[in-house]
Amino acid sequence: MQEDQAGSEKQDILATFWQRADQAGAQDNREEARAWMEGIVELDDRNIDAWFKLASLIPDARERMQCYAHVLELSPGNAEARAGLRQARRGR
Repeated sequence: MQEDQAGSEKQDILATFWQRADQAGAQDNREEARAWMEGIVELDDRNIDAWFKLASLIPDARERMQCYAHVLELSPGNAEARAGLRQARRGR
């Protein structure tokens, strides 16, 4: 029962973080949106969608490469992560 409650609380927190990240992004506050997304991947480092969203908020190509590399660790055949990694290597 406690595990279910803890899991539910974690899901609530993650949903709140996503909402706050989306709100910050809508207000063109990329730094705040990034901070919320970093919180999500800290709580759930296997969340591929969060890693992609985080990568889209990071201006530094090397940091974006780390996000895509993490996705590839989770999903080795992920074509979107491979493409993102190629773009980041080119500094885009």
